[in-house]
Amino acid sequence: MLKPYRVLDLTDHRGAMCTSILSSLGAEVVLVEGPDGRGRDHREQGPDGTSLGWWHLRRGAQSCVINDRNELLQLVAGADALIESPDPGLGLDPDELRAVNPGLVHTTVTPFGSTGPKAGWAASDLTIAAAACSAAITGDTDRAPLRITAPQSWLHAGSHAAVGTALALRQRDRSGYGQHVDISAQQAMMQTAFPGVVHAPNQYPSTRRTSGGILMLNFHLQFVYPASDGYVSITLLFGDTIGRFTARLMDWVHAEGCCDDDLAALDWVDFGLRLFTEPDVAPAQLEQTKAAITRLTSTRTRAGLFAEAQQRELLLAPVYAPAELTRVEHFNARNYWDAVDDPALGEVIAPGAWCKPSRTPLRPLGAPPDLGADSAAVKAKPRSALVDAAEQLRGRNEDPSSPRPLEGIKVLDTTWVYAGPFTTRVLADFGATVIKVEGPGRFDAARGSGGGLKGDMGPDASIQYGTLNAGKIGVTIDLNVAEGREAFCDLAEWADIFVESYTPGTLDDWGIGWEALSARNPNLIMLSTSLMGQTGPLATFAGFGNLAGAITGYYEMTGWPDRAPAGPFLAYTDYVTPQFIVPLLLAALDARDADPDGRGQHLDFAQAEAAIHFLATEVLAHTVNGTAATRLGNADAFVCPHAMYPCGTGDADADNPLEAPDPWIAVACETEQQWESLCGVLEADGHAVPAELASLGAAGRVARSDDIDAVVGAWAAGRTPAGAETALQAAGVPAHAVQNGLGCFGDPQLIHRGHWMDVEHPVHDRMIVEAPRLQLSATPHAVTRSGPTLGEHNDYVLRDILGYDDDRIVELAVAGAIG
Repeated sequence: MLKPYRVLDLTDHRGAMCTSILSSLGAEVVLVEGPDGRGRDHREQGPDGTSLGWWHLRRGAQSCVINDRNELLQLVAGADALIESPDPGLGLDPDELRAVNPGLVHTTVTPFGSTGPKAGWAASDLTIAAAACSAAITGDTDRAPLRITAPQSWLHAGSHAAVGTALALRQRDRSGYGQHVDISAQQAMMQTAFPGVVHAPNQYPSTRRTSGGILMLNFHLQFVYPASDGYVSITLLFGDTIGRFTARLMDWVHAEGCCDDDLAALDWVDFGLRLFTEPDVAPAQLEQTKAAITRLTSTRTRAGLFAEAQQRELLLAPVYAPAELTRVEHFNARNYWDAVDDPALGEVIAPGAWCKPSRTPLRPLGAPPDLGADSAAVKAKPRSALVDAAEQLRGRNEDPSSPRPLEGIKVLDTTWVYAGPFTTRVLADFGATVIKVEGPGRFDAARGSGGGLKGDMGPDASIQYGTLNAGKIGVTIDLNVAEGREAFCDLAEWADIFVESYTPGTLDDWGIGWEALSARNPNLIMLSTSLMGQTGPLATFAGFGNLAGAITGYYEMTGWPDRAPAGPFLAYTDYVTPQFIVPLLLAALDARDADPDGRGQHLDFAQAEAAIHFLATEVLAHTVNGTAATRLGNADAFVCPHAMYPCGTGDADADNPLEAPDPWIAVACETEQQWESLCGVLEADGHAVPAELASLGAAGRVARSDDIDAVVGAWAAGRTPAGAETALQAAGVPAHAVQNGLGCFGDPQLIHRGHWMDVEHPVHDRMIVEAPRLQLSATPHAVTRSGPTLGEHNDYVLRDILGYDDDRIVELAVAGAIG
């Protein structure tokens, strides 16, 4: 789908997801390696010693061995993009690269970004989760903040690098100039803490962690329930959108004799409000409800509960482990899994294509390359044809900053809540015109939750909605009305891209599905995003990203081994998938540009299928090694120390409004040098590590993790998080205080990078929104206003974009087609 860009890959595990996504879309990825092939032995290994994570992320790449810098620069001269994940201070010189190839897109993936007070800090997956608010709002209240046991931070960083690289390449193909794409893993990982991370900056109470659900102020809304053979996840929420699902759930609970008549008959739409207005009654009813649901689920299998839930249209999903995923009927029915013939490992079952385009399928990926297998072929083709085209463009254009990457692209957006709106927000940030369509009486569910500005809980004051939909044009059209559907079809004729997230089949039932819309606009690119895809036994399974997180293994991988799964915060797959969708849409634009007739296509995108790629190592651990990965709390199978330790508050921090109420420090030693440095810090502070522990290698430390944690924990208890962080970073040890939303708002690194943006709000004057999680040096993002009020731009869209006159607009209003 993508143009045949040549992408030089100088990443390790910290950025490899970037080139994995680009390779799937058709880029020519050249893995540039030294003669030793460093990085092929990272973490979980197959029988031949190859890292399974490396194996997955390097599928489809070529391997070119170089021996010196001159050989690298020769490759740079003919490349379209170069991706690197350097250690602090060791990256390539952007000016040198620009001198060799002015059209090169140069992407760097680092812990905190290329500049700023933390640019040189040591970091690990654990410490990035601590810095990004993700850990602060994940896990049990009575234990340490949590990371997901399967490392995620660098995968998020790499996926955002794919977004930035694809945007910069599209801009390069219009201007002739390359630019620097700067990725901060901290900012990337903060997406997994949304919307909790944006509450405090907007004077709304900070989100607090609770296991297996969410806290609504002090009320625990439980999502994880026991089954006879494991666990299930149930979205136990209330309000106009979800209350009807809860009502059906309680009808079932009642029918099975697990609750009395009075409990089943409660108004579950208004129940959330009653928790506040009837504090003497409703909280006790909530506890009775959770107990009743537990009585039902604990006597049945996951499969039995899931089958019945499908019949009753409930928001319930089984909690699967990664080792179970290859046996899930739905994925097999969609031919999701790849059977890869590897010379050393034999046939390997691995995650496969994460989208099903109607016209230009994703590139099939085989086994990763042997070291240096493609050196001769790569060096014999010294120059990408697209590099020459960019050079010609530069001869006609002297402005590297023009045009913006997506200037002139028109997007129609009917998506709800997180995954789709995150996607279209990025498109708007970088120049696309995005029209968000909502129903006048059935609007985006994000308006009904996620915190309210200045105490206003109305639909136009939602903090999460305002952030997700910043920069978009808002229009209300009722698609249940024929006149509304006709106006919508006119918008589809206007659009280049249409992104929708309806339950599969809904648009066809209305007569405005892909076949109908493409007949009116053959150039249209339509992306349908749903939890499980447009086909297969679970195609119509409706729900939110928390349910997809349960099905795809994330709940199983998050929590303590002696407790039920805690699950990641909220709708985890919604935080993963936008970084697949944006490059996919840009690739589809490339494919349309290359088609003689400019034809668009339909993109069937299943959130679950993309999200499994972030657990590929854990899946391969089963299909290759026969092992079953599970949650380990904050422990790591390969690294020790690797934990979050409670700290003292200290007099110096007593008046610090940014100090977390439960102060913790995350510490990880991934190398022997870091362990030696940590031992030095502790010894200098009067907490010498016993010799029999200090002398241990990595495997020995993992085996003695309880003893090591006791020593490090005793030291941390006498320090404030800031004091511990300063001492350890000075010694080069990955460490970071656990930050909640307020801590992130005051983080000098995030302030330096302009992460917090004060923008116009249509009702409350101003609000704080997050900036995009990537920085382009020549064509930066532009965000000036928050999301629109309901129907705010109806007149502009109908008159100025569609050209309707007064009579036509009156007809729509009389028919009830517009709000």
